[in-house]
Amino acid sequence: MKYDELFDSEENQALMAICTRKLIRNIGIGGIVWGLINIVLGFILLRVTIINAGILLLGMLMFGTGVQALRNPSLDVLRAEAIVSVLLFLWNLGITLLNLKEAGTFEPRGLIFPLIVAATVSNYYRKLGHLRHQIESVEPARIEDTQRLCKLLLKKKLKAEPMVVETTDRRCRVQLMDGHAFFIQRDLMRAFVGKHDAIRKAVSKPETMKWSMAFKHPLGKLKYKFDKKSTEKLRHWLTGEPQQADGVTAM
Repeated sequence: MKYDELFDSEENQALMAICTRKLIRNIGIGGIVWGLINIVLGFILLRVTIINAGILLLGMLMFGTGVQALRNPSLDVLRAEAIVSVLLFLWNLGITLLNLKEAGTFEPRGLIFPLIVAATVSNYYRKLGHLRHQIESVEPARIEDTQRLCKLLLKKKLKAEPMVVETTDRRCRVQLMDGHAFFIQRDLMRAFVGKHDAIRKAVSKPETMKWSMAFKHPLGKLKYKFDKKSTEKLRHWLTGEPQQADGVTAM
């Protein structure tokens, strides 16, 4: 998909690597839960017929890929998790068709959740696949430094920081710096740096008292809304020359 050019910068590559690792870890947790569910079902259904050993084995594979995603989040692990989730759906589909052939009954409800899991994980891998080089080229030391900056910003007190603003839903914080703005979501799923021109371009209606911003992120569109006070800070930052905030520097 097409995305804003600002996300091609070196700073944003480091932030993309951090966010991607966070996303893969979250998917890994879901994989562990999904794997355990299938392991339990496999043990129960194994008493019915030996063919149900398939769901037991696939559940173990899903559990294993989930654990690996937590230990070493990477696109290769995400791909493995996507493959196993598709295999689990295909196994459920095969059993459903077998029941239809032997008993003449068709129960599609058992396919819904496996299909959702397979489609979700596969879609994430599809979105992240073209970012492999950017993600893998970032040095570990730089990732650690960037993580430190992210945690520092999230710990700051808004009332004591005139150069920090927050969206109305408190989902995202913005550190205003000399010529740059550092955006970071509380869940660490999205974070990026943008220059004056990029931020100004993202404002949908600059004449309003409450600004809304939209960015075309590589993983999807981002929309942020600010209240009147935060909008005034942003407007002054775009037109004035604020000093560098203590504790956070451009990456």
